[in-house]
Amino acid sequence: MSRPRQESTAAAPAPPGERSNRRLFGLLPWGLLALALMLVFSQVRRPELLVEVWVPWIEVGILAFVMTAIILTGGIDLSVGSMVALTGMVQAILWQDWGWPIEAAAGGALLAGALAGGLNGLLVVAGLSPLVATLATMALYRGLAITVAGGDRIVGFPQSFLDLGRLLGVPSQFWLAGLVFLGMVLLVHHTRFGRWCYAVGDNRQAARFAAVPVNKVDGVLYTINGLVAASVAILGAMRHDASIPDAHIGTELQVIACVVVGGTLITGGRGSVPRSLLGLAVISHLDVGLQFLSSRLSWLTAESRLIVIGILLILVAVWNQKSQKES
Repeated sequence: MSRPRQESTAAAPAPPGERSNRRLFGLLPWGLLALALMLVFSQVRRPELLVEVWVPWIEVGILAFVMTAIILTGGIDLSVGSMVALTGMVQAILWQDWGWPIEAAAGGALLAGALAGGLNGLLVVAGLSPLVATLATMALYRGLAITVAGGDRIVGFPQSFLDLGRLLGVPSQFWLAGLVFLGMVLLVHHTRFGRWCYAVGDNRQAARFAAVPVNKVDGVLYTINGLVAASVAILGAMRHDASIPDAHIGTELQVIACVVVGGTLITGGRGSVPRSLLGLAVISHLDVGLQFLSSRLSWLTAESRLIVIGILLILVAVWNQKSQKES
């Protein structure tokens, strides 16, 4: 089996035209980021206020860092938004209806996240397509979240719990994002497990013949995804003083968008966690900039912003595919 194609791996010399195309591809996200930053900061008088605007996108980024590893293996998890909603409701129900201390309820949410992610992993290991498996659990987990809550949000968490929503004056989502980012960089790019991820995504069947524990890789990654989704739900409850059963609808699309714009191939085998951070910066600033601009342009509605981001995704996906064929 050939060596997994990590971005850091030395490649064979390519013709000058191909090297030029690769450099151009590498510059594309940076060019998009520069455009998005100009769009945002040209309309903001007090940049420090952007911290609160960034928080929802930081939550997306937390999920995107783990999703990068899953997509590197050729998998995907469409249930991530539903897992956030479900684990948030589990915490709220355990605290409000079952009388658990809020710390124990948060632990129960983490356990529920691990079980939900583990179920996704089991379905994939059993031979189901990750797309089909997580599409099914996306509906299942969302339905469970709405059912256990009776369709209502739960509010009124203890003040001691809400106070943890900021550490040193910074929203806790930023601290979690840093931890998850560093953890995934170490796991994917500096361990044997990370090399297995690339090998599985490069050629799953060849990886099996090379004694790579493919089932273990799938199971671990989907379980981690569930745990991280539960962590996002807990911090969300701290921030909003509420657990909402229909929260994070569509989050999975934003997460995947960040990974794809960062340059990770949706078919697996190529990409990196740091480039997903770049993709997050591009998508988030483009969305925030368009939101600011919509106050001046009446036609720039939420729907038209989705169209802009959708077109961007199509262009980047085509560019990714073309770059892959040329390399």
